[in-house]
Amino acid sequence: MKQAYIVFPLALLAAAPVIAAETPPVQKPICIDPHYDYQALYLKDHDIVVKQTLGHDHRPLRVTTTCFNLRSALSIRVSADFKCLDKGDNVATNTIDGEHQQCRITHVEPYTPPAVHG
Repeated sequence: MKQAYIVFPLALLAAAPVIAAETPPVQKPICIDPHYDYQALYLKDHDIVVKQTLGHDHRPLRVTTTCFNLRSALSIRVSADFKCLDKGDNVATNTIDGEHQQCRITHVEPYTPPAVHG
């Protein structure tokens, strides 16, 4: 019976640490649980930025809603049917004039603030 041997070129083994160093780390998805403390702020048009304020993960989400006139909202509240905020979940706003609005989330993505030029 013959035995088969696998031979790796030495150059491939030497390059392995470089290949591993160039691979970016995989980040877990952002989960905003509105059952705990969070912050929701107007961004533009129908978009808000939501981030968890308790715990270790404070990465923000950009959330697009069916809401209108978000700029004048005194408070923006979100609620989720499950643990993490996602499409179809609820948004409620009210203004200083007492106007209330109930709407839905239509899109969720990680939020990257614009670069500050100075």
